[in-house]
Amino acid sequence: MATPDRRLFLVFIFCLTASTVTANTVPGCGGFVQASSALIKSRKPSDPKLDYSHITVELRTLDGLVKDRTQCAPNGYYFIPVYDKGSFLIHIKGPNGWSWDPQEVPVNVDHNGCNADEDINFQFTGFSLSGRVIGAVGGESCPAKNGGPSNVNVELLFPNGDLVSSVSTSSTGKYMFTNVVPGKYKLRASHAELDVEAKDSTEVELGFGNGEVDDIFFVSGYEVRGFVVAQGNPILGVDVFLYSEDVSEVECPIDTGSAHGQKKALCRSVSDADGIFKFKSLPCGTYELVPYYKGENTVFDVSPPSISVTVEHHHVTIPQKFQVTGFSIGGRVVDGNGEGVDGAAVLVDGRERSITDNNGYYKLDQVTSSRYTIEATKEHYKFSILKEFLVLPNMASVPDIHAISYNVCGEIRTVSSAYKAKVALTHGPENVKPQVKHTDERGNFCFEVPSGEYRLSALAVASENAPELLFSPPYVDVTVKSPLLNVQFSQALVNIHGTVACKDDCGSSVSVSLISKADTKDEEISTVGLTDHSNTFTFSDVYPGKYKLEVKHVSPEAALSTEDNWCWRQSSVLIDVGAEDVQGIEFVQQGYRFNIISSHDVGVKMFQSNDSPFDLQIKKGSQQICLENPGAYELQFVDSCIFFGSSSINIDTLRPMLIDLTAEKYRVQGEIHIDSSSFNNVFELPETILVDILNEGGAIVESTEAKPVPNERDQITSVYAYSFWSDPGKKYVIVPRDSRNMKKKILFYPRQNNVSVVNDGCQGHQPFLGRLGLYIEGSVSPPISGVHIKILSAGDSLISLLRTGEIALETETDNDGFFISGPLYDDVNYNVEASKGTI
Repeated sequence: MATPDRRLFLVFIFCLTASTVTANTVPGCGGFVQASSALIKSRKPSDPKLDYSHITVELRTLDGLVKDRTQCAPNGYYFIPVYDKGSFLIHIKGPNGWSWDPQEVPVNVDHNGCNADEDINFQFTGFSLSGRVIGAVGGESCPAKNGGPSNVNVELLFPNGDLVSSVSTSSTGKYMFTNVVPGKYKLRASHAELDVEAKDSTEVELGFGNGEVDDIFFVSGYEVRGFVVAQGNPILGVDVFLYSEDVSEVECPIDTGSAHGQKKALCRSVSDADGIFKFKSLPCGTYELVPYYKGENTVFDVSPPSISVTVEHHHVTIPQKFQVTGFSIGGRVVDGNGEGVDGAAVLVDGRERSITDNNGYYKLDQVTSSRYTIEATKEHYKFSILKEFLVLPNMASVPDIHAISYNVCGEIRTVSSAYKAKVALTHGPENVKPQVKHTDERGNFCFEVPSGEYRLSALAVASENAPELLFSPPYVDVTVKSPLLNVQFSQALVNIHGTVACKDDCGSSVSVSLISKADTKDEEISTVGLTDHSNTFTFSDVYPGKYKLEVKHVSPEAALSTEDNWCWRQSSVLIDVGAEDVQGIEFVQQGYRFNIISSHDVGVKMFQSNDSPFDLQIKKGSQQICLENPGAYELQFVDSCIFFGSSSINIDTLRPMLIDLTAEKYRVQGEIHIDSSSFNNVFELPETILVDILNEGGAIVESTEAKPVPNERDQITSVYAYSFWSDPGKKYVIVPRDSRNMKKKILFYPRQNNVSVVNDGCQGHQPFLGRLGLYIEGSVSPPISGVHIKILSAGDSLISLLRTGEIALETETDNDGFFISGPLYDDVNYNVEASKGTI
């Protein structure tokens, strides 16, 4: 149904008389735009009023150039001033689809005005009614999915059937009627070659405005036609099959079938006596046409093998013709069993023309009635030849090409390339003589023989470099009707069996390798890994010869290392493999291996939970230790004079690692010997003796305690021992002192020792001797307090470094006149002086 164009603003039609242009006004052209009486009568009270302000009136030159333009007033009046005299055109432009009478008016502007000052009026006569005829679309390949057929005749009729107007559709299927007065109408569409269908009612009603008709007209398909010829003459009876990638269904009046070797077609057409084939109703889309022409016994060749055609919204005549160029004939290549030989190249007069399929069939295309030499070739076959064979179109097929001989090939496998072998072919048909072939450097051999039964025997070639060899099997009986390419001989193959005894589960980390010892260098043949469920291993099909078996365990936690981290009673064994299986080989794990690099000899104790510790002596350099039991261990250094960074190291057999022992410090140790005979019952030996360690600058860097140690030499001397760690190259001054808060103290001889840490190991030095210091006691008479007492050295002391006459100590008498002074070194005598000031 037509719908009005609501974009227009309509007001009430109001007619005025144009004002007369006086002599004093600017000359110009003016007039009114008015609706026709038919339009006025068709307007309903409910329809909007016309508004002429959207109408433009233009002043144009006779060449069509616009000199000026103006918009009409809502009532339709317009005026265009004209400043030049001459001939012009007044042209009216309104909304799309509106019709005018006239469209333009010629005018003459002179001293009398525009057309002698007459009104130039235009009449609005009608609206437009538009629509389209749509065409069928088959798929995405259609290049005009929203298009339709052109040149479809569409008629606008009064309800009684009288013709109002007729138009033809554009290239996109669109049509438009103009100058239509609102009212009820009918539509009718037709085309001389297309079937135009009406999908809905053809009655339409145009309101007071432009109208657009629904898509009621539809064309279901278009005709595609083409030609089949041979040397310019039409060919009857050629099948042309229709295919498409995206069109799924078309109207087809006959059984479709399919071209040879193709999927089922959408449709099929057969060329008529004029060589014409047609597909009558195809939707818009892209299609492929495939010809197929078969006589009673012959398939003819048609060129091109296919034509692609795109159907838009019109009939298509294919300009390129299908040409029947020759005919095709087939044949077969077979072996001695009558089975087809696939992949054989078929040559015609020396040129390859075809390849046989999986069943041995082939097809020769574009042949003519003539004589040909037809032959087949394929590796490992030799075939009969069809010489000067006459090929005719009425032949069912070419006679079979038969295989007349075949290759019988194989291999002899030996342990070493130094061993040479040969193969004898015997026991064949009477017309085949026995043959002997030597194997090549890889042990391969090949015979060419006709069909029949044969015996192949493997033999050794006696030479100075190799002994006689025995092969398994010694011979093979074969029946040849096709190529035999895998005849196998080998030296006797045996199996090697063994077990691995592990401390715990062996698992997949344990492997055993088989290594050949036959040539000048070892060559690994195979490696097998144990499983979590079995500790046995087997090497199958091993050639006789000399071998070595090696066992290895590589921990998954050992990163990229491939080093064996278990120790074995015997990690490899040599075996001589003969003609019988090897049994009873056993590898026994003794423990878990650790690699140690040490800068010094050192003794350690190894501790493991719930087990007694055991001693281990580590030597300087690189070495391996084997720990018998799995688990975690603590390695503790025993009375070591060397400090390796810590007093102990933890290791675990589940996480093997390199133990690197590098000396960082050396132990400096010494003794203090105390002569207990210098003591009486009043004084006791100290529990410890403080030892100060001074650097070269005299600053104390460390203080340690000397503690009593057993003395098995005598009962008089008490021995105290001390030690401290030092970096190599250091120098120290060692000063012991009696730090007790006692009345009398011990002095040490010498007073201090100088130590240089230069040795590679424990650092020892001269022991200190300790004796109770010398104390001088006395009194003055009469008893006087405050008397100044000086103790003077009577000689040169090597211990205290006093010179003769130097003051050793000073003190004063107490209230009773007594004094005591010490401790003093006993290596010199002392003088005592007393003095007192004025009493």
